[in-house]
Amino acid sequence: MKPGLLASACACVLLSAPAFAQQAPTPRPLVGGHGNNIDAFVAQHDGNADGRLTWQEFDAFRRSRFDATDANGDGTVDVEEYVQEFEDRMREEMEQSRGEQVEQTRRRFAALDADKDGQVSKKEFDASGERVWTEGQKAMASKGDAKADEEKTAEAAARFDRRPNRLALPSSHTAEGFLALYDGNGDGKVERGEFDRARTEQFARTDADRNGRLSQDEYLAEYEDRLDRHIATQTGGSDKQTRVRFGALDTDKDGKMTFAEYQVSGKRTFDAADRNHDGVVDAADAKLPPPPRPERPAAN
Repeated sequence: MKPGLLASACACVLLSAPAFAQQAPTPRPLVGGHGNNIDAFVAQHDGNADGRLTWQEFDAFRRSRFDATDANGDGTVDVEEYVQEFEDRMREEMEQSRGEQVEQTRRRFAALDADKDGQVSKKEFDASGERVWTEGQKAMASKGDAKADEEKTAEAAARFDRRPNRLALPSSHTAEGFLALYDGNGDGKVERGEFDRARTEQFARTDADRNGRLSQDEYLAEYEDRLDRHIATQTGGSDKQTRVRFGALDTDKDGKMTFAEYQVSGKRTFDAADRNHDGVVDAADAKLPPPPRPERPAAN
């Protein structure tokens, strides 16, 4: 029996078809869990593919995950089995997400290459920079605006129903992203000269052969370098965090997690997805707003 399939209390990512299904369903993509994206949540766990997820189906799915992660077959999951599962699952998710990000970057390069000669000139790069500057200024101007804050609240609610992208790099479409990209001195604002210097440095850093033009390979290499450094920040310390989660699930603190202990988090997940509290997760729940996030206690 191989480790690597148990969904953690904080994420449920599909790696294989549920063992309890009568017939192997069509392979499903990696999707986020927690009941946040109702359609994806149902598709991930709906063993008979009828569009309705009952607690019995969800319980059976989690049972198969638990048993598959129980590498030594003793009926419990210890911390090393739990950590191994998380590492295997995150590696697969990161690899898929990285591929998606790189493909999007290929499309961005094609959009930058206005004359379609397979190269991005400094002029083409600067034309893109003007659009980035305009977007960034709009984002900065709307920061703290009541209407913009209301729109952000609605957007945040929509994001709650989407799979989070762990690998998303900062974007100039938001004030936070614009500052992260171009506020070199950390003063909370971006002057035009500061922005231009950052763009010039980026072009020079990307132009590996110093010919004044960017090839697709150069453009991708620069992006992948930044992406891989970002991945390192996302995965760093994950082992410690996973062990902390295991400690929270292991309620009797005996170093082994039983299925009953594991299903405490499973019940919370199912109940969060069952927004109308009828005992079934289906399209009716997807039409309802997500439950409010619990407030964090104020720091002392």
